[in-house]
This record gives sequence, C-alpha cells and structure tokens, in this order.
Amino acid sequence: MVVRMRSHDEIFPNKAELADAARKDLLCPPPVCDACRLDVGVFAAPPGDEECFALWDRYAMPEHIRAHSLLVAQLASFLVEGVAAAGLHADFAAVRASALLHDLAKDYTIRYGGNHAQLGGVWVLEETHNPLVAQGVVHHVFWPWELDLAAFLLPLAVIYADKRVMHRDVVTLEERFDDLFQRYGKTDYIVGRIEISRLQAVALEQTFSRYLGVDLHAYTFDRGRLVE
Repeated sequence: MVVRMRSHDEIFPNKAELADAARKDLLCPPPVCDACRLDVGVFAAPPGDEECFALWDRYAMPEHIRAHSLLVAQLASFLVEGVAAAGLHADFAAVRASALLHDLAKDYTIRYGGNHAQLGGVWVLEETHNPLVAQGVVHHVFWPWELDLAAFLLPLAVIYADKRVMHRDVVTLEERFDDLFQRYGKTDYIVGRIEISRLQAVALEQTFSRYLGVDLHAYTFDRGRLVE
C-alpha cells in the first residue's frame, strides 16, 4: 500500500489566519532598535573554523548537527560571496562562524528544554566576544525587522541558508517547511509561527535571487550537497 504524505496546505488550510494571529505576538517590531545596528569595528575577531569545531566539542554537539551546521555555513558563504558582486558586503568570517555555531545549543534544548537560538546566542557571545556572530545565532530562526540585505546581510544569509538545509541535505523551501509543519505543527500557535517563518524565507529567497541573478528556488547547490 502506498501512503501519500499530506502537504501542510491540506493539514492546515487556515494557516494564513494562524500566521496573522502569531504575528501579533512578535515582541520587537520596527523600527530597528539600536542594539541590532552593530558597529563591526569594535568587536573581537570572529572565530575561525578550528575554533568553532573546538566549541562543537566543548558543547558536545552531535555528529548530525555538525554535518547540518557545516552545510549551512557553506550555503551562507556562497550567498555572501555572491552578493558581494552587487556591492553588498559582510564580515565573511563572522558569517561563516555564525552559521557554524547557529545550532550550538540545539541538542541541549532538545534534552532539557528552552529556546536553542536564544541560549545558543548567549553561549556564542560568551565564548567569542563577538556580538555579530552571536546576532546570527539568536536570529537564525526568524528576523523580526526589515529584510534589508545591505544592513543585515549576516543574519539574513544564515536564516536563508538554514532554511535550505534539512538535516544533511540541501532541499527546497517547500520540502523544508513541509517537514517542519509535519514534525512541529502541534498547536495553532506553532503552526502560525512556522508559517510566518516560511513567508519570510520565501521573501528572502526572492531578494537573494535578485541580487545574485540566479533563481534560488529549487537551486540544488551541486545536486543537493556541497563539498569543501
């Protein structure tokens, strides 16, 4: 017998209404607060790959999360390198470090509860003394302000890269969010928040596509995997 997996549109036909309700719960609306307009020149240098790998060891990151994080870092690096031709720049090392560390607290919060983005951001700030790197970790699930690549390229690159990686593979946004709705859509509130994140990811995909001159929709990044 063949079992067809239902799409999230079939499971949650009212998800747009749920998203509207959840959107009212966002705690930091525009305009952007000064804390998020960070001056790159006053922080400690972002950690390199080996330093990030050492933090993976220190916080006992499981192998599957390491593989996911490495692939997210590769995609985020691709995005930042690509948009540089259009005149947009970010601290490349900070982008890569933020992507490598974005799920540092994931296993801990699965075991003990809590918000892995917020806790991970605290850990990363404490370990790196670099708020730019920590900013990308704190906001890798959702960015609550304008999608301005010129001002906020680092967190937006990490967000989009993370939304294109499911476990160890590059997938479409549709595949990624179908999985999220199936696994986590247990309440109307959660469904609404996931839908907000999906809409933002679609908007980011369109924005990055314009700057890159490449249609990122279903772009496979070397047939689903990137190699160092």
